[in-house]
Amino acid sequence: MKLTIIIPTYNSASCITRCIDSIVCQTMRDFEVLVIDGVSTDNTCELVKSYNDERIKFYSDPDKGIYDAMNKGIAKAQGEWLYFIGSDDWLLNNNVLQSVFSSEIDKYDVVYGDVESDLSDKNRGEWTLYTLEYNRCHQAIFYRKTIFDKIGNYTLKYKIGADHDLNLKWFLNPKIKNVFINQKIAHFSSGGFSKEQGDDVFFDDFYINMIRQHFRVIPIEIKISFLEKAILHTSNIIYKAGLKIQLYIVRIYKKVFC
Repeated sequence: MKLTIIIPTYNSASCITRCIDSIVCQTMRDFEVLVIDGVSTDNTCELVKSYNDERIKFYSDPDKGIYDAMNKGIAKAQGEWLYFIGSDDWLLNNNVLQSVFSSEIDKYDVVYGDVESDLSDKNRGEWTLYTLEYNRCHQAIFYRKTIFDKIGNYTLKYKIGADHDLNLKWFLNPKIKNVFINQKIAHFSSGGFSKEQGDDVFFDDFYINMIRQHFRVIPIEIKISFLEKAILHTSNIIYKAGLKIQLYIVRIYKKVFC
């Protein structure tokens, strides 16, 4: 099977049919849909099962949130490629999947496009080392299933930023080939849970991890910015002092050599 589409749901009766309708009408047919439900108390289950489509499978069990549901979907998926979409999102037109999979997708491990939404421009388009702080929507990303064996699944430690964390792992891994396609994949409903809440735990780790793990590849302007923010985000006095020394050295280097 070419593609598994994973939809986490919880009390999604008001929007799930729009999402599934946008999938079942696709001109590409080689896919399965896994609806991973967190024991909804509305009629989400009945609406999903009403499609009577053998490609659509419904699972309902208690979970620890959206990313736990997505991890369950990864474990159940039969597709060579995985795609995650929210129950309140939808594919933009009937030919989206056919268009993506008619390209030379098999050369890559991750293929990502864009979404229709009110997101900042920094969350849109091709990802770069200058925009690492701004995530790319998983509603625009197709992941080869085998990469999860290399980078792991979604980290439940991050309630909002687990997809950002996972995306950084493939984007900054030179062994994982990715490509941006200039195509809008889905409508992303940005007014949900992730917009209403932040993830301080993720960003507390983000700047420190960028300095520890990826300092060499980060452009010097971004090094300085990340060092400044890492200093603010760490409570360890000794580590904070070390970061300040490192920041001083980088600023001197920039002044002399750049």
